[in-house]
Amino acid sequence: MVIGRIKKILEKRRKRKAEELAEEQKLESYRESEDMKKAEQIKKEADRLAHLKQYKHAIDEYNKALEIFPYNEKELMFKKPAEFFFKIYYNIAASYSYMNKLNDSIVFFDKALGIDNVDNENKVKALMGKGNSYYLAKQLVKGDEETYKTRVESEFDVDEKTMDILKKMDEKSNLLSLAHECFAKAVEIDRHNADSWYKKGHIEFLMGLVKDAMLSFDNVIMISKNYENKEGIALFDDIKREKGMEVKHSKILDSDLKFKTKTGHLVRDKSEQVIANFLFDNNLIFQYNAAVTWADKDDFKAAFFIPKLDLYLEHFKYDYIKDYQKLMKFKIKQYEKKKKKLVYTASEDEKNMEEALKIKLKPYIVL
Repeated sequence: MVIGRIKKILEKRRKRKAEELAEEQKLESYRESEDMKKAEQIKKEADRLAHLKQYKHAIDEYNKALEIFPYNEKELMFKKPAEFFFKIYYNIAASYSYMNKLNDSIVFFDKALGIDNVDNENKVKALMGKGNSYYLAKQLVKGDEETYKTRVESEFDVDEKTMDILKKMDEKSNLLSLAHECFAKAVEIDRHNADSWYKKGHIEFLMGLVKDAMLSFDNVIMISKNYENKEGIALFDDIKREKGMEVKHSKILDSDLKFKTKTGHLVRDKSEQVIANFLFDNNLIFQYNAAVTWADKDDFKAAFFIPKLDLYLEHFKYDYIKDYQKLMKFKIKQYEKKKKKLVYTASEDEKNMEEALKIKLKPYIVL
């Protein structure tokens, strides 16, 4: 009898506790649901502000959304909370990037990448954003602020504190190398992403890794034959031409023409600068990056054309790279096929470009 009563009392207590726990869970679930809704609404407002380029206010709202959201960074094993945190961190990073606070941008791209429970598409997206921040930071560090402003079209000035941080970052680890690391990781995750391959190739080209750049650009073209050469990289267009593909007139960006000549022309590299100055000093008027009408392809361009001599001049600075030699031969054959006079220089001539030009131009003019 006594044992039976005790059992009933214990059973009642167990049921009451179970009911209380169920009620607490119900209230907690309601609280989470309500807090999630509030956080989502605040995020939408932040997105709206970011769209209106009110980035400071947008970042404040994104942080408010994180405070209200009923999960923290340690509780992101569930997909929905993980996606919410990823979007917030990514959008904060993008906002900082537009404000020219690239160091802060990189920090928040890292936060986004630190969330494991997100799909590969989002991981690639964050890696691309982080890589772009490193690349743009390099433009600023090397003193190319005009290039940076042209590319970003930012209304914000770059403060001294940010510049100091970026310079120290570049001294410790080359910013271009850090950008390349991001794009290389993006390619590892998704080998069918043309944008990742293109960005990787662009950085490799800037780093002087021409063979690697050519392989990356080959992958871009395999994935997307009509891929736009956004950076106006001549090597990319040359690869397409060598493959017999049509090249849209991808105007070389002014920002990629770094070297000013005596004529006022801006050219791509030091060797072309020496060539242009040599022609000027010898009263040989020239056209640079000249479009021609006689080639098999409408997009064919000559590095230099000298009307007085009806002569074309090309410089092949990467002739020592086997894959580049195909592009070089393709261009030379085009001149031969159309019976156009051509003089060209190569990497070996860079030791004494002026002397090489005197020898190569001797059949056409006495200098």
